[in-house]
Amino acid sequence: MVKYKIINGEGIIPNGTTEIEDYAFFYINDLTSITIPNSVTEIGDYAFWGCEALTSIIIPESVTEIGKSAFKGCTALTSIIIPESVTEIGTSAFSGCTALTSIDISKSVTKIGDYAFLGCEALTSINIPESVTEIGGWAFWGCEALTSINIPESVTKIGCYAFKGCEALTSINIPESVKWIGGEAFKGCKALTSINIPNSVTKIGDEAFWGCEALTSIIIPESVT
Repeated sequence: MVKYKIINGEGIIPNGTTEIEDYAFFYINDLTSITIPNSVTEIGDYAFWGCEALTSIIIPESVTEIGKSAFKGCTALTSIIIPESVTEIGTSAFSGCTALTSIDISKSVTKIGDYAFLGCEALTSINIPESVTEIGGWAFWGCEALTSINIPESVTKIGCYAFKGCEALTSINIPESVKWIGGEAFKGCKALTSINIPNSVTKIGDEAFWGCEALTSIIIPESVT
């Protein structure tokens, strides 16, 4: 088992470490910063969950996997860069990071997992790269400050509750690649005034646009069954 140290708030991970184990820094409230060595390829499940004082972290290019709930509840984390080596953002990876204002998702990521950014209420914008094919359920639920989002042509599925409660979101363009809009996907998006549903969509889930008070018109294409 790897022995981690914390000196004056900084987490020390020994060089040569290949994996930050599950629960490695779980709820360590005095952790303010950490340097991850280039030898690390995997950040384990719940590795930094509840590290409320952690303000910044650099994920090296060596990391290929960010485990589920890895940074959940890191309420002081303001920004993060996900390197090109990472292909999937795990379930609940950054959920509850209430101070997170921006995130850079690399072009190698193919899936944004369920609950990935749930409750990131300070997040104002996010760029989803062309590599992403699926936006998971609950992915951006409760991102109240999110005003705009670009969904690339690569995305085929928008999961249930994906943008539920994004109250500042004013418009969104759904690309021709999307075939399925999940239930409650845009529920409670009170500022949403327009949305384009392409001819590729075959199903719109239950309550998908419930509570979209500013939406005055919508065209449902012939493809919807």
